Amino acid sequence: MMIHRTSFSRIKRADRMGVSLIETIACVVIVGTLATSMVGMMRGSARVTAMSLGHEGVSAEGRKALRFVSGRMRDLSNSGLSITSVRSSDFVVSDGVSSRRVRFEVRRASDGVNRSLVMVDPSLGETVCLESSVQSFAMSGIDVAGQLVGVQFSLHLQASAERAAELRPDHRTAEMTTVLCLSPQL
Repeated sequence: MMIHRTSFSRIKRADRMGVSLIETIACVVIVGTLATSMVGMMRGSARVTAMSLGHEGVSAEGRKALRFVSGRMRDLSNSGLSITSVRSSDFVVSDGVSSRRVRFEVRRASDGVNRSLVMVDPSLGETVCLESSVQSFAMSGIDVAGQLVGVQFSLHLQASAERAAELRPDHRTAEMTTVLCLSPQL
């Protein structure tokens, strides 16, 4: 009889050596819950960091847009083209033989609520410079002794109501001005 009990004990012990399906499912659920909460915490931390460094909000978006616009104009000026005149929403580029007018438009954004800043160049097509939050955009030429030497850009932004709820009050609106100095145009 003793032999019989030993073999029965071995059978029971062999059954308990593995992991049950319920234990495996519980482990997967716990690990998934922890991973999900860690990802959410990391996203929140990254967003708080971005906000505190000034990389979040309408002012950050406006700085990016003004850098983009001035970079495009600088590229045109440095490529051998001359910017011959600047008005409130457009400028004229000339290669000495022909010229074209590049204009900026404030249009209804793709969401139907906000307003976007779009650069329309007859040669390059349309480029969205800023997707939303645009209230107004203007530019003016800076002349010295009758020669165009720079361009001043002014941008007024306001976050949409749903976006404003996510931002600090000082990140909801922005008014900014920047100046682009042009290469000497001979």
